Amino acid sequence: MNPELVSTVIGALIVAWGAFTAWRAPRAETRLSLLSGIVTAVVFILLIRLITPFGGWDGWFIWVWSAGMLVIVVAVFRTARVWPDLPWRAEDTKTRRSESSGLAFSALLAVFVAGALVLPGLFL
Repeated sequence: MNPELVSTVIGALIVAWGAFTAWRAPRAETRLSLLSGIVTAVVFILLIRLITPFGGWDGWFIWVWSAGMLVIVVAVFRTARVWPDLPWRAEDTKTRRSESSGLAFSALLAVFVAGALVLPGLFL
C-alpha cells in the first residue's frame, strides 16, 4: 500500500469534514457556537497541512482541496451575515458550558496543531 496515497485520502476526508463543519456553523444559535464551528474548520485546514505532503499535490486532491476551501470561504460569508442577529451566549446554563468547552477544545486543538507545524518534533 502506498503511504502517500493513504495520506492523500485521509487529507481529502479531513478537507471534506472541515468544509462540512464550516458549512453548518452558520446554523448555530449563538455566537460562541458559531465561532466553535469556524475554529474547528480552521483546525482541519491546519491539520491538512500537517499530515498531507504538499510536494506531491496532483490530480484529484487539488480538486477536493479547492472545493473544500470554496465551501469554507462561502461559509465564512454566511457566518458574517448571521453574526449580528445572534446572542453571544445561550440562556441555559448547561448549553453555556457546552458552548464554552467546545470553543475551548477547538482553540486548544488549533494551538497544538499550529505548534506541531512550527516545531516538527512536538508530537514525538
